Amino acid sequence: MSKRCKLDPGSGTNAVQNKAGRVNDQEPPETGPGSITYLPLPNKSPNDQKEYCVIKLANGLTALLISDVPNLIDLEEEGELDDDEGSETGSENSGSDEESDVSDEELGSQKGCKSGREEKMAACALCIGVGSFSDPDDIPGLAHFLEHMVFMGSEKYPKENEFDAFIKRKGGSDNASTECEYTTFYFECHDQHLHRGMDMFSQFFISPLMKRDAMTREREAIESEFQMSLPSDTYRKQQLICGTAHPDNPARKFMWGNLITLRDNVTDDYLHESVHKFWEGYYSAHHMKLAVQARLPLKTLEKWVVECFSSVPSNNLPTAVYKPMEETFQNKLFNRIYIVESVKDICELEISWIMPSVMDMYKSKPADYISWIIGHEGKGSLISYLRKHLWALDITAGHGDDGCMYNSIYTMFSATIVLTESGYSNLELVLEAVFSYIKMLQITGPEERIFNEIRCIEDTKFKYSEESPPVDYVEMMSENMHFFPPSDYITGGELYFEYKPEEIEMLLGYMTPSRANIIVSSKKASKEHVLDQIEPWFKTRYTTKEISQELLSKLEEVLPFKDFFLPEPNLFIPSDFSLLPFANPTAKYPEIIKSTDLVEIFYKQDTKFKLPFAYICCNIITDLPHQSVTNCVLQDLFIVIIKQLLVEEVYPASMAQLDYNLSASEKGLMIVVNGFNEKLNLLLEKILYYIVNFNNNVNKGLFHAMKKVLSRQYINSSLKPGFLAREIRMKLLLKTCCSTTERYNALSKVNLDELMAFSQKCYKNVFVQCLIQGNISKEQSLSVCDNLLTTLGCEPLEKSKMPEIRVHELPRGEHCCRVKSFNLEDTNCITVNYYQMGLGQIKEYCLLEMLIMLMEEPIFDTLRTQEQLGYDVSCTLRDTFGVLGFSVTVVSQINKHSVDHVEQRITNFLENFSVNLKSMPLEDYQEVVTSLVKLKLCGDVYLKEEVKRNWDEIKSREYIFDRSEREVSYISGINLEDIDEFLKDQIGLKEDSNFRKLTVQVVGHDHSIKENEVNDTESDIYVDLITESPEKPSNYFIKDIYSFNKNLVLYPPKKIE
Repeated sequence: MSKRCKLDPGSGTNAVQNKAGRVNDQEPPETGPGSITYLPLPNKSPNDQKEYCVIKLANGLTALLISDVPNLIDLEEEGELDDDEGSETGSENSGSDEESDVSDEELGSQKGCKSGREEKMAACALCIGVGSFSDPDDIPGLAHFLEHMVFMGSEKYPKENEFDAFIKRKGGSDNASTECEYTTFYFECHDQHLHRGMDMFSQFFISPLMKRDAMTREREAIESEFQMSLPSDTYRKQQLICGTAHPDNPARKFMWGNLITLRDNVTDDYLHESVHKFWEGYYSAHHMKLAVQARLPLKTLEKWVVECFSSVPSNNLPTAVYKPMEETFQNKLFNRIYIVESVKDICELEISWIMPSVMDMYKSKPADYISWIIGHEGKGSLISYLRKHLWALDITAGHGDDGCMYNSIYTMFSATIVLTESGYSNLELVLEAVFSYIKMLQITGPEERIFNEIRCIEDTKFKYSEESPPVDYVEMMSENMHFFPPSDYITGGELYFEYKPEEIEMLLGYMTPSRANIIVSSKKASKEHVLDQIEPWFKTRYTTKEISQELLSKLEEVLPFKDFFLPEPNLFIPSDFSLLPFANPTAKYPEIIKSTDLVEIFYKQDTKFKLPFAYICCNIITDLPHQSVTNCVLQDLFIVIIKQLLVEEVYPASMAQLDYNLSASEKGLMIVVNGFNEKLNLLLEKILYYIVNFNNNVNKGLFHAMKKVLSRQYINSSLKPGFLAREIRMKLLLKTCCSTTERYNALSKVNLDELMAFSQKCYKNVFVQCLIQGNISKEQSLSVCDNLLTTLGCEPLEKSKMPEIRVHELPRGEHCCRVKSFNLEDTNCITVNYYQMGLGQIKEYCLLEMLIMLMEEPIFDTLRTQEQLGYDVSCTLRDTFGVLGFSVTVVSQINKHSVDHVEQRITNFLENFSVNLKSMPLEDYQEVVTSLVKLKLCGDVYLKEEVKRNWDEIKSREYIFDRSEREVSYISGINLEDIDEFLKDQIGLKEDSNFRKLTVQVVGHDHSIKENEVNDTESDIYVDLITESPEKPSNYFIKDIYSFNKNLVLYPPKKIE
């Protein structure tokens, strides 16, 4: 992955003043009217039709203006410029759904064909050149806290979260993030509301209020965010390794912030004074980079930027840089072996080296060159050798984008290897292989052929890249503006400009055994080692020891193994980028070009994006996996083994931008290949070869290794409370649902003979659905599908055996399934209140969408911002195989609120919301209707979006490719009374109502209470139901999932039409 380099780092406690300021522009700037300076234009892809302009305001703020010229609109014709003073309250970011809670099984609001006159979002982002490295020593997490606080009202717009309420009311979104050396804020909305949005947004940086009462509440959100991060092995390991930094290195700081640093260790007066002082010192215009994109002329965007951001104050203090450090990390602490107990069931080896900062080497990207070779997975590679010995499964190498690994002070280059049990047992042999491979690179030196191949791949990728969503693009650009001069804003992080072998050699020189940090992460660490140390913030248990002289000598003296050689030339690199002539007339939607009792093939030539890409999507429907839990497990195992067999063969294809996905679908096996169309069929043929020849390539060693991998996947998924909550909800709703815990328990009992028998018969009787879309002809599409059917040698599946997914009708009233979290280290709880409506058509779907859109902002503001129930609060439309409903989800902490309290507050909110809904002004309601219509008409930004919508329609066999056009016609006919009556019916406020409520709760573990339990992944696992509470009657709880399901009525199979 290409990395960005920051040319003008933010200041910090270990900084010296740089009187030269920021990097000089490569060309002399032009002076415009008034106080605007025009900077050089950025270089762009020849296929990028957007127009750009870079300006610098008198206060020092630099802005990148991006005009979407092919889609320009006339604001006067749109007729919806804002003049109201919106007053609803909101929050810093949109409430997101619980992790892994929305899947392909529930298409939800993902459905909808965006057609008609295409709308498109405008977006704006501002990045400030200061981050957590600048936290004062006595208040860790202050930069992150300030990022939250600026949302809490301004002098011009004093109502708390007024900006967020406005953006959500207009159908947009907003968010922010704090990095080590920069902080980024961004939002998206429709063009008509951009000017008003920019005016409100700019007040964050002109006159934020940051009142004391908001401060005391928002630090609770910081605490909740930190608690949600505690189970992450990545964050835990990062905090541990940063703890070995030199005392003067700001990477050593605790950057998250929590109640200890923002409440217990500081007075409210001092915190209030400090957050204002930090804002005044660092939130200065000359540290700010702004990027804005819209379907408006550059002159309009320029005018608005000047109007909104010229008043941002500037203290004109010289930009600070961190002075060089001879020892950025303490060698006696860093150059050791660490044995770390992981939260998830993983086994990883991570080797890291500290190198000089490579931020000023973006034109040659020497670290990315090394990363590309060490992380290569083709023949002769390090991971190929380790896989052949069944010691490892995967490898990643490089420095990543994280500020703790890649900053203006140093670069931390890491190689992370996912070990098998055999690899864990042979750790020294794995280490020898790693350093043997590095020794080969040091001896052979840089290879210009490889550099040129990487450059060719990245050039091609850049030239033919699909357009990013505007909000993602401006976020990236605003950050890039800190890293590169104006001419390289777009290209700097993507392209390889010059070959500098001396820089590659210099970095390779740091990759010696004596400079290495070695971390071994394992769930079993405590069983094999005395973990005598605890990291103070994340409470990670670990032990550490010196790298013995014997091992050090062995690693230093190791020679290159004969198995190792540099990557061979990549035969998958495309050379034909020609576009097919367009058919006349061109089809607006996919057309069926073949339909038999064996296959249905849909085809659509791309005429919109005009890029040499294509997608081949195949859904192989079979009844065998759904006959038992064992068969579900066998299919899962079949898939993970095929992926492992494919790695070495298809890795060069992935480097050349050809991708594939092989996964279990709701009804069988899904194969999707996509990328440059020239050689896409070759990739599909490779996949089909291993499916058909599975038994000739699998062996006992591979079988047992991958069985363990699958076991870990099952366990690690179940450890996530959001995933577990979704699993339980689906287990209660679906007639046939093999849960992850059931699969885990069945996995230990399957053997290789069963798997080989399964592979021979599973895909012999099938029904195949295909969608082929992009720069590919109808004749090629038919040929691809014929080859697939011939290779598989399959016969039609009897219609009576076609799998159907049936949904249970919940009984009237309310029922709760409450379980303990499998992760004993996790304090997080999930509460999901699900309200089932029943079978519905498009009209009911649209009514639910309107309800969710009306509810989204007030529920977040009430439950998250005001009541501080948890950091993550959301409401979601549910389409469970045609059965509609909605849910409200809150992620809370066990030591802050009981799940009974959280559930009651959700219920209270819905009842109060229903009361308030009746008094909503008609013009406010109509505004929401208009925003939803515009969302429906937003055009696809890239081919993948269009393909996904079409593919969803085909998989569900609904085929409503013009869904959004139909939905728009219904939305306009829904009135506020309809929604009010519907909500009252759903939440039980009407007599004889359709009140069918299911509450699913996953309860975290209170660390203040001693629990006589340990996470055991060696035996079967079962959901631990909690069936009583002093606050609830006994019949409220589901005491047995199977008994509860047994007598429920099934809805007929129904599609939304």
